[in-house]
Amino acid sequence: MGTLEGCCPVQAEGTVASRPFYFHARWHEWSFCVSETAEVSAVDMSSMLQADTFGFQVTGTTAETYDAGWMEFDEAERIIKQCSRQYLELKSK
Repeated sequence: MGTLEGCCPVQAEGTVASRPFYFHARWHEWSFCVSETAEVSAVDMSSMLQADTFGFQVTGTTAETYDAGWMEFDEAERIIKQCSRQYLELKSK
């Protein structure tokens, strides 16, 4: 559940398993974070070097320098769903 909007950057916020997530795509990189603590927001986690200390983070790149910032919403949604499944799978172990 969440909202997906914008270009340069493409961003999404919402929840997965009742935890806040944040997706950010700009230049040739994207990141997906889920915060598991009230001390650090998922938005703040996206700019941290050791974000997985506070939850879950997945990052990736695109082929060209500006691809991520102009990512189609269908592609962003696909990545968000894939990352959400990874998070839920990890938490079920």
